[in-house]
Amino acid sequence: MPAIPGWHFFYSSYKCKLLQYVNIMKDKKERDSKERSTCIVGIGNTLRSDDGVGNYVCQLLDAKQLPGVSTITTQQLDTTITAALATFARVVFVDASVNAATVLFQRLATGDEQPQSFSHHINAAMIASLAEKLYSANTQFYICAIGATNFEMGNQLSEKTWSNANAAVSLLTEWILLNST
Repeated sequence: MPAIPGWHFFYSSYKCKLLQYVNIMKDKKERDSKERSTCIVGIGNTLRSDDGVGNYVCQLLDAKQLPGVSTITTQQLDTTITAALATFARVVFVDASVNAATVLFQRLATGDEQPQSFSHHINAAMIASLAEKLYSANTQFYICAIGATNFEMGNQLSEKTWSNANAAVSLLTEWILLNST
């Protein structure tokens, strides 16, 4: 039987997302049910220089081992993570932004969804809206936009984005600690 082109990549990608979901659910069950949990979602392509800043922020936050914090990294958002995100009290989407000079952090209202022209383009507001509508989630969604300038091929952050990322980690750490009580 001939191989189906792209099937292995699709299956591997799906399996990876499923394993992320299983690990998140396992972590959630292990936590005290009274503890409000936080998920940090790092978005971006690590092979496009500053675009990978979300992944970098997640790595730094993982190293801090903050209680009640889980991280997910992805190159782009898709609806397969919606159910997992709906189980958290708070979700922060961390992504590179050409519109931010430094770090912008704000709550995302679920009514902020914008119509999409392509079915493969999903934004944070759409994920938040789906979590609310499909899973009756009472999750608070936030955006952490990190100023970035270099989106060329490469695997290193520019100096400015590196500085912004470290500022974002400090801001998020303080915010997480303030909201964990």
